[in-house]
Amino acid sequence: MEDIRISENLDFTIKKIGFIQIERPANHLFSYKTGKPLYTFLYVQKGAMRYYFNTLKQTVYVEQDTGIFIPKNLPYQATYLQEATKIKLLTFDTKKNNLLMHFNAPLGLKMPELALIFSSISKQNMHSSLFLSSKIYELLHYLETIDNTIPQKYQKLLPALLELKHQYFKNEKISYYAELCSMSESNFRKLFREYTGTNPITYRNLIRISAVQTLLNTGETTISEAAYLAGFNNMSFFYQVYNKYKDF
Repeated sequence: MEDIRISENLDFTIKKIGFIQIERPANHLFSYKTGKPLYTFLYVQKGAMRYYFNTLKQTVYVEQDTGIFIPKNLPYQATYLQEATKIKLLTFDTKKNNLLMHFNAPLGLKMPELALIFSSISKQNMHSSLFLSSKIYELLHYLETIDNTIPQKYQKLLPALLELKHQYFKNEKISYYAELCSMSESNFRKLFREYTGTNPITYRNLIRISAVQTLLNTGETTISEAAYLAGFNNMSFFYQVYNKYKDF
């Protein structure tokens, strides 16, 4: 059968979509004392910017081909650092902000796709709300891969946590996840248990059991098929794990 992954429904609506291109001279400064009433994805096409977030006492520098996500209602000052600095902005609001509720601080964007997303917006499509919505969803997908709710102490675990979340069906050894985090296996095990309360394999099994339950709820897979798709290659072991963790 085909390898099909099931995701939860997305109850999220974008509204008040805007797009703007700006070019300013060096040292041009502006501020939002109460913050913008909209979420903002900003891309620096040329030059550099400095953002100072008053309430957070945080400064973020954004250079050419990088960007920043700015939550709404967050006060800040922005300074154009180079002559003829060009920026592009996508602004929006949501009817339900459950997807963005954890993103209450600015977030630097250095993904390679950023330039492609913004360069695809042209005079021909910049007035299309549907097209701009698709670009915003692409950027939101990137945000979803970043968990800024992890305390600084545990940020080094992020590569392993993301790998376990999205590639839970792979039967990798703990040493593999430790290498992703550039840590020794012993230090990785210790920090991982400190953060999650369990070891990486049990953590992965819990994700797998949740995936099995989701697949079974679709009515399109048998138990053995769901177990296989979730990464269990031995049914006896699957039943052992399932009976242990199905109520977690």
